Amino acid sequence: MENSTSQSESKVSIYKVVPSAITIIGMCFGLTSIRMSLEGFHEIAASLILLAAVADGLDGLAARQLNAVSKFGAELDSLTDFLCFGVAPSILLYCMFTNELGSFGWGATLVFVAACCLRLARFNAFQQSSINPKDNDGPNFDACPNAKKPKTHFVGVPAPGGALLVLLPVFFGFSSNNSIGVSPYLVAAWLCIIGTLMISRLKTFSPKTIRIPRRSVTLSLLSIVMFGALLYSYTWQTFMIISTIYTCMLTIDVIKAKGKII
Repeated sequence: MENSTSQSESKVSIYKVVPSAITIIGMCFGLTSIRMSLEGFHEIAASLILLAAVADGLDGLAARQLNAVSKFGAELDSLTDFLCFGVAPSILLYCMFTNELGSFGWGATLVFVAACCLRLARFNAFQQSSINPKDNDGPNFDACPNAKKPKTHFVGVPAPGGALLVLLPVFFGFSSNNSIGVSPYLVAAWLCIIGTLMISRLKTFSPKTIRIPRRSVTLSLLSIVMFGALLYSYTWQTFMIISTIYTCMLTIDVIKAKGKII
């Protein structure tokens, strides 16, 4: 009787592994993106990074809806974020642009990857330790699909947002069909700038703060359909505009912070 009870307690519902399965799929997207970058299929590589971002959002949603929030899922998500939003974008940018700069270009790549790693490591350390009541930004440090905490803003640019920003030269190159026109020196500088923003203490926009009035639900749904049509017809141009708008918002945040971002 006791053995049967212990066996039933050790079993886990199949629904509990759905969020982690989605995270693993996202990891596969990121790893395949690296392969595509190295083989010269740059548009496919960029598309896979964007798909990884979609998976990153879905795993958190699934975890909350299925009541499958777990420390294991949080750690798995963090490792996947490092691969998909730290390593994969930097390798794509290196293959497309900064490889022409030799060691300098590779150094800029390392800066971005290291910044992403530091951000995620700092977040993990925060999760495992008690929240410092003197730090008002503590509870809002970062986004994590398996963490239940208030999110009025992000502190620094989150990993998926950093990937979206750092890929702006890629989106520009695909939109204009002329990636050669993008200066590798500017791309190297861009990698370092976004890396700095990721580990900064700058308060940045969180989409979780968006609230839609009931009377505007229909209009919002129509806007989503229009956005989907734009995304289908002008994929890279749309992402270029989104990245540009995000960059402008961050510029305003930096101005409000009076340059105090570290």
